[in-house]
Amino acid sequence: MSITEPTAADFYLRYLLDALAGLGLSPSTDLNTLGVDPSALADPASRVPLSVIDLVLNEAVQADEARLGRAASGVSSGGASGLPLGLRLGAAVTPVALDVLAYASMSSGTLAEAIALLCQFEPYRLGYARCELRQEGEEAVVELRTSGAWASLPLQIEAALAGWVEFGRWITGNVSHPTCIEFAHPARAPVAAYEAYFHCPVYFERARNAVHVSGAVLSRPLAASNPHVSHLMREELQRRVDRYAKGDQFLVRLAQAIEASLADGTPTLEQIAQAMSLAPRQLRAQASEAGTTLVNEVDAVRQRLARQYLAASMPLAEISQRLGYSEQSAFSRACVRWFGVSPGKWRPDQAASTTTL
Repeated sequence: MSITEPTAADFYLRYLLDALAGLGLSPSTDLNTLGVDPSALADPASRVPLSVIDLVLNEAVQADEARLGRAASGVSSGGASGLPLGLRLGAAVTPVALDVLAYASMSSGTLAEAIALLCQFEPYRLGYARCELRQEGEEAVVELRTSGAWASLPLQIEAALAGWVEFGRWITGNVSHPTCIEFAHPARAPVAAYEAYFHCPVYFERARNAVHVSGAVLSRPLAASNPHVSHLMREELQRRVDRYAKGDQFLVRLAQAIEASLADGTPTLEQIAQAMSLAPRQLRAQASEAGTTLVNEVDAVRQRLARQYLAASMPLAEISQRLGYSEQSAFSRACVRWFGVSPGKWRPDQAASTTTL
């Protein structure tokens, strides 16, 4: 992969592969031959070339057409469900597919707040697009602006917008429905199939790819709203987006390796280096270039996880064990250093302050 080749998050490919498997369209191509390690697809630090995703999806389209005995014509079949393949992929969206965005969104106060997070997150997840939310009269418009010219791009756009709508219905208790949908590309199946899925008018060959939502739906409170959890998840989402924007994949990989090792105690340089397939001296040198040390990063990961575990009301003894402390007293001392108070005091203090977050 060249340095300039555009990439998507590995977990985006994992979502597509899981969805295709559920549709009986698993690719026959060995991902390893394309330079992709299937075991790394759960790692939020990893990226995959968009050319690989394009190959996987084009193969799926051909398999879908062949299964119905149709010649490849550039028009997606409706499959057994009558839905175009892009919509079937979007309908398979899960919280895992959206990673930390799912938990930040569902704990937001309103759908408008959740969509704002989506716009922040999608360039990091998809790689080929950016997302913009703006008001147009009585409606809000969520537009997906794309770059590139991959053969599967229309399919990915349909899957993205279908996934947005599916996830919006999920977090709002199935009351979030768009007022209309716009696609810039020609229809890949009968328009009626799209309108049956979206429950609204769908227009093709327009100037943009966009979802229109009424203002009343945007302002509706979400049932799972939790200001404190939302605050924590937004911090994590911002951290990932910032590091992606800076190209700082080393620090993301380092944090993931540390988190995976904590249950066995304070990780050593040798353990983390082995987990990252680096020599200890390489790990030390790259950490130095990033302006940090393993000790500092272990402390930062512990502090971040401590906030999440304390907010989830996990027993202190279990938190201590998960963070790799040999004694609960060591965890308590760390909390005093991080938060200025003991873990027992931090919980009621944070509960009292959630309304101001």
